Amino acid sequence: MPNILAATLGTWQLVPEIIGFTNPGVVDLYRNHPEAGAISSERLKTDIQPVDQIWLVTTCGSFAMESLESLLRWYEFLDRHIAPELYVWKVAGTRNLSTAGECRLMSEAIFRMVWSAANTLEGGRLVLSLAGGRKTMSSDLQRAASAFGCHSLLHVTQNEAIKDFRKWQTDPEMFIAPIPEEFLDAVTPIVVGGYARNPALDIEENLVQIQGSHTFILPQAIAGGIELEIKPVETEPFLVDVVEKIIEKSAFLYCHYTGRMVEGEKLANFMALYSLPTNIIKKLKETRIGINPDIRGRELAFLKKLPKTDLHCHLGGIAGAEEIIEIAEANKVQISRYRDRLGNFLDHWKKRITREDPDILHREIVFKDLREAVEGVPEPLCTAAFVLLFQDRPERLDRIIYGPCVQEKEFCGIGFDAYEKLGDVQGSGLLQSRESLEAACRIICRKAQEHQVRYLELRCSPVNYLRGGLSPGEVVTILEKELSRYSTFRHGIIFIASRHGQMSKVYEQIELAGKLMGPAGDGFPSLAGFDLAGEEKAASPVNMRTAFLPMMEKCLHLTIHAGETADVKSIWEAVYHLNAERIGHGLTLKGNPALLERFRDRGIALEMCPSSNTQIVGFRDNFFPRKNREREIYPLKEYLDAGLRVTVNTDNAGISRTDFTTELHRAARLTPGGLSWWEILLILRNGFKAAFVRKSLRQGLLREAEKEIITLLEKNHGELPGLYI
Repeated sequence: MPNILAATLGTWQLVPEIIGFTNPGVVDLYRNHPEAGAISSERLKTDIQPVDQIWLVTTCGSFAMESLESLLRWYEFLDRHIAPELYVWKVAGTRNLSTAGECRLMSEAIFRMVWSAANTLEGGRLVLSLAGGRKTMSSDLQRAASAFGCHSLLHVTQNEAIKDFRKWQTDPEMFIAPIPEEFLDAVTPIVVGGYARNPALDIEENLVQIQGSHTFILPQAIAGGIELEIKPVETEPFLVDVVEKIIEKSAFLYCHYTGRMVEGEKLANFMALYSLPTNIIKKLKETRIGINPDIRGRELAFLKKLPKTDLHCHLGGIAGAEEIIEIAEANKVQISRYRDRLGNFLDHWKKRITREDPDILHREIVFKDLREAVEGVPEPLCTAAFVLLFQDRPERLDRIIYGPCVQEKEFCGIGFDAYEKLGDVQGSGLLQSRESLEAACRIICRKAQEHQVRYLELRCSPVNYLRGGLSPGEVVTILEKELSRYSTFRHGIIFIASRHGQMSKVYEQIELAGKLMGPAGDGFPSLAGFDLAGEEKAASPVNMRTAFLPMMEKCLHLTIHAGETADVKSIWEAVYHLNAERIGHGLTLKGNPALLERFRDRGIALEMCPSSNTQIVGFRDNFFPRKNREREIYPLKEYLDAGLRVTVNTDNAGISRTDFTTELHRAARLTPGGLSWWEILLILRNGFKAAFVRKSLRQGLLREAEKEIITLLEKNHGELPGLYI
């Protein structure tokens, strides 16, 4: 990946003056310059990196040859171990560029040099020097830069008050040390901009025109120079003419090309991505993540910056061990009022926790039994008081909750019941007070802000949080108030009915939703939708249709957990009996190709949750190939390739030991060969497209996310692993 300086040769001193800026480790000309600090800052600000090669084109005139001879003498003084390699092309048939014919030959040579340099980089940087040679040569360099792109355009300004600088500095040896005191500010290097490659040149048919001609490829050169003879023939015109014709009709061609790209995809990505240079689109589609554990940190760092949604996030599963303690701490005042009653209970557990192995406690503790362990103490105070015993050692609580599942590679394929049990110490066990609900909301909102979530749908069952004395209306009010405190993201609330609970609870949940919506269905705008969750074998969607009819009558959005642990029939029933607009998980959808096609046709979205999916069901993981190579392949990529609106979500972030960013990365890890950055961005767009919000808000969220993504890509400077822009 060489960094190349491409320039034209005029006054030879201009080359060391540029190298003194790009490679101060080779020639530190500006060490004592009055603006040395500003010059160094400019180098850092514009990300100028040392060049590895110097490419020059020059005429064959007497002045140019004398200048080249002096430049080569200067080059001989440099330390060859650190000096850039020097390549020179002398354009045959040119002397003083005094005729149109000579200028045309030089123009062609410059275009060929910049074209060849741009295609040699392979991730390196191209900088062009506008200093040197006649004005026509500088103009040609700038035209070539605007076509083929360059990281920076450099120039050297001269202090006209110092008349004798060039005349005095005729000895090449003078240009290997800092400029002497009497001439300190005689010249100053500056960066005058840069160019993105013209995307029209990367349209396939245009690229073929240029790459297909060997005439445009410069022959290998040496420091002393090689004579470049340019003889265009009818079948292979000048490169400069080919490029100018392409650019002239580029607006129409590029619009047509972009349209073809969109039409060729089963599901469109963010539309602004198609306006990126074609080589960048190609790299976004080819560069894959989730394969190499060694660069996991870099991949996660960039993923974290991307704007996200989470459409499948359960309030009852958001907390890890430290956050469970944080929620419990919110109840300290209430706990203190029952200190006497709780004394024996806490003493008993304090002794066990201190003496017994956490793995034994993991097997023996039934967290649900703690909820009403002390008579006369309201929920959730017994559970909260128990949790506070771990206030100074959350890692011990973590081990007691998870047992062997503390190890990521062991937390795989444990089944629905075992997974659900991991959440018994939180959820309805802890969220029975105003203080607990407020703390839980603060935690989820804090996480959403940290991971650039722009829209969040939080799932909960308000009627399950009443055992501490709250009413359903109070629960909803608390949630809405806390979620509304944060302006960095929009939110919606989805009520959940549980299959494996009492049907009376299901009807309570539905009745509450109906009351909040009001007669017109718009009484509680934050109520985004209604969900059916829980163990699928407990009740099929067809058996829940009658209960769900009131929600359908009010046209409330419906999302149904289906196809997680049950076969594809569960998904079919969710779509055809409950009119589901989204399906939670949908892992078995591939078992019915006709239904899969209907999902694509109707735009039914899939809410996939990679961590919980693999923890419950078990799928292959690129990071643990030997551990689970016999397991099934996660179907996300298959669904994405089929044009389905796949979204990625956290499900139970705390229980699954994950977050909004990690889920995207886990999706790539569960995909053989990983996911491309293009596919990651498509998944993000799907999240915004599938959000249960009014159309105007959805479009606004999409536009803002699109702007953020384009800005991130333009400013990435190599942060995005494997991609250089």
